[in-house]
Amino acid sequence: MQTPRLTSKYTRRTLVAGAAASAVFGSSIRPSLAAPKVINWWYEGATPAQQAALERYLTQPFNASQSDYKLVIEYRGSGLPDQLLVALAGGQGPDIVLTNGPAWTQRFVTSNKLLDLNAFAQKFGWKEKLAPIALQLGTYDGKLIALAKTIETQALFYNQTLFKQKSWTAPKTLQETEALADTMLKAGIQPFVAGNSGQRFANRHLLGIVYNNYCSPDAVYKALCGELPWNAPVFVEAVELLNRWWDKGYFGGKRYFSLNMNQSFAVLATGKAGMAMQGTWAFQWVPDTFDKTKQELGITALPQLAPNVPYPVFVLGIGADLAINAATQVAEGCAMVFDRLMDYGFVEKMSQVWEGEWNIPFAKAPPSVATPDRIQAEAARLRAGVTEAMMSGRYGYAPWTFWPAKTDDYMKGGIEEVWLKQITPKQFSDRLNDTFQQEMKEGLVKTPPPRS
Repeated sequence: MQTPRLTSKYTRRTLVAGAAASAVFGSSIRPSLAAPKVINWWYEGATPAQQAALERYLTQPFNASQSDYKLVIEYRGSGLPDQLLVALAGGQGPDIVLTNGPAWTQRFVTSNKLLDLNAFAQKFGWKEKLAPIALQLGTYDGKLIALAKTIETQALFYNQTLFKQKSWTAPKTLQETEALADTMLKAGIQPFVAGNSGQRFANRHLLGIVYNNYCSPDAVYKALCGELPWNAPVFVEAVELLNRWWDKGYFGGKRYFSLNMNQSFAVLATGKAGMAMQGTWAFQWVPDTFDKTKQELGITALPQLAPNVPYPVFVLGIGADLAINAATQVAEGCAMVFDRLMDYGFVEKMSQVWEGEWNIPFAKAPPSVATPDRIQAEAARLRAGVTEAMMSGRYGYAPWTFWPAKTDDYMKGGIEEVWLKQITPKQFSDRLNDTFQQEMKEGLVKTPPPRS
């Protein structure tokens, strides 16, 4: 809506008087009259409680702390990635760019749509605050382009109420996993809840698990460095294992395609399913699932699927990157917002409402905070575990973080072709390798940091 113009009669005297006043008091008046510059941040979806927490713990304190900038967060929902692609391609879009991690960030790097953050990292001391690997993963050709907002790992979530009733124990090996899953099937219980409705990316969550926990993080590292092809026998065996589980009905068969991840997790909370191989993002679903059914959630490490693989494996994933639009006029303000996120107190407060979404990759694990909430304590334990794994170099590799974009995309759809018997595990592995090798030739593969 256009604002109506204000009309008044001005005499030459009033204009001269006004000019004189401005000359005398201009230096003190201007700061109070100047409107703060807006920093626009497009976010994904969030519940009303989550939005309120972000307003309380970030937006309001930031805006109150200074008068130069005003942070405004817009919630764009699941369409955000595509909206960003279109907007940034046209030199538009938000000032703060939130991507779904390195595989997505790379799409903007190649078109020079994001700012180099090195100067801000020096000014605000980010290289001392954040884990080195997180900074390395956000660096392209010597330019720090993105900061990891959310580190993730994967774990075995299970219905502890059901396990107690049945006297079951969470599995630690492949043999224990398959024996328990077969027992569940005979009892009419779905072994693993999972779903990809509207979330095809969920497919490669499962692939990442078998690659890391069957092939080993060392094998994955060699493949990412180009030293081992993705169609090597050990990787084909991993896909065969996942396909065998699919054929047995461990993931619910075709029901997998009708549920999204949130909905499938709700099934776990009813006791109609026993386990879920999920990421730390699942903690945010607990209030709407287990809290409502009053059943108890158990969490442990994913099972060791081959004897040569270490236990436990903490897969390192970056669920979201933060960057600054190259077209912004408020780069300094954006950096100030980023710096405000790098605070243990902020993460602790946000995690009480929005667990799994604000796991900043600190160089040191946050100080332990006593909490009567068992789920929050488990989440904190996982955060500490992945931080220790990051710093020691003993971590697994999440596809959405370490795989290049086209290879990551092929994983999402290609594994469905295996499940639907359109191609074999070997054919899938061949095509995956061809895609990866082509991206490597094009210089699109980011070599992971050396393992310790």
